Amino acid sequence: MNLERFILNGEFKKVVEFLEKGAKSAKDFNILGVAYYNLGKRNKAISNFKRALYLDQNNIDALFNLSEIYIQLGKYVKAKDYVLMLLKMYPTWDVYDMLSNIYTFEGFFESAYESLKKAIAIAPQEKAHLLREKLDLLTERMEKVKLQKKLAIVCAKGFDNFIDDIVHELSDQYWVQRRVVKTEKEIKDAINWADIVWLEWANEVAVIATNYPEIKGKRVVLRLHGYESLRKDFLLKINWNNVNDLIFVAKNVMKTAVENQPIIQTIPIHFVPNGINLEKYKYKVREKGYNIGFLGFFNYKKNPILAVQILKKLVDKDKKYKLYWAGQIQDDRMWRYINYILKKMGIIENFVFDGWVDDTDEWLEDKDVFLSTSIHEGYGIAIMEAMAKGIKPVIHNFYIAEEFYPKKYLFNTVDEAVDMITNGDYTSDEYRKFIKKYSLKNQIQKIKSIIQGI
Repeated sequence: MNLERFILNGEFKKVVEFLEKGAKSAKDFNILGVAYYNLGKRNKAISNFKRALYLDQNNIDALFNLSEIYIQLGKYVKAKDYVLMLLKMYPTWDVYDMLSNIYTFEGFFESAYESLKKAIAIAPQEKAHLLREKLDLLTERMEKVKLQKKLAIVCAKGFDNFIDDIVHELSDQYWVQRRVVKTEKEIKDAINWADIVWLEWANEVAVIATNYPEIKGKRVVLRLHGYESLRKDFLLKINWNNVNDLIFVAKNVMKTAVENQPIIQTIPIHFVPNGINLEKYKYKVREKGYNIGFLGFFNYKKNPILAVQILKKLVDKDKKYKLYWAGQIQDDRMWRYINYILKKMGIIENFVFDGWVDDTDEWLEDKDVFLSTSIHEGYGIAIMEAMAKGIKPVIHNFYIAEEFYPKKYLFNTVDEAVDMITNGDYTSDEYRKFIKKYSLKNQIQKIKSIIQGI
């Protein structure tokens, strides 16, 4: 069967019907990914492109498709890994163009400029014209940033989950560079370059940075998220004399940090909760239903045991209930237990594990309830994303949950959770309105004021 012909003819559903259970080769999975992408299912597209790479790590089509889709999603860091792999095998104009987009986002404009020039040199004439226009705009941007203060957002590799919206939103006012560091030299280079230093997390990076003599005299903002408040080894080694402002995302975290390092009280402290970019999440009025979503790592902290007990009670009431879990398995023992107990309960068909998803807006779209059974959370980003879409939250009353959420969204027992899911109390507008208080716009306004020293 000529599957490429179906793709060219736009018969994507036929491709899915044929390959969903029959795909075997890297080529098959890549074609299936293209079909899903054109059907608007980006998570399934990404999953199949990755399966193609698993079978053939040098599959150029899969690498290219993943690079493009991550750039479209604004996930430049994920795209960068694939683009750099592509360059070694397939250094075409469009790959250099993608790399230029990534460097531009990260604030490395000279690298972006050089990549774009390489793209122009090898691009077809009709594309080169558009790329030259893009180069002119980049040149204007490079002149503009020379007049702006330099802001380095510095964090360790793997700790950069919460900075991209901030990088994007501050780039109109500052020359922002996204500095993900792995070595002491990279930390020092970032500080040497910057006028203003944003230290993301009060961890090893903050210890090195605040004790580096060249940081003295620069404006330094440190954001402490959570676990660091318990790490006296970090808190006692950070040179707080070189920190101008300290940001907390939760009040209970602030209290713990102050208890473990009282000197923190001598620094201007700010409470700025995480913000949600409401424009990324399609809102609509919803009503109660049978699709329950859980978005998060699969580990003991997320408490899947409680989630399964709730699911069992729901299925006893109506077999149409299903629990969909999207995330990465981090605890194999927990995963084995959950699969075992689901079978013993006779509800294995009512539990669907979707693995990691990159487009959370798409994944949440058909969910009726968002369930959180975590034993510890803050302003859980996934909960906020669901509420932004008008989805009802049902949240386990974890330690200090009442600091974050109204009591009406919290449950203490399995029976309470089941009642919240099955009753008719459902007000999408209320959930969206609650999250508007924690919008990205509000967060950025507070951050800009802090950086400016207002």
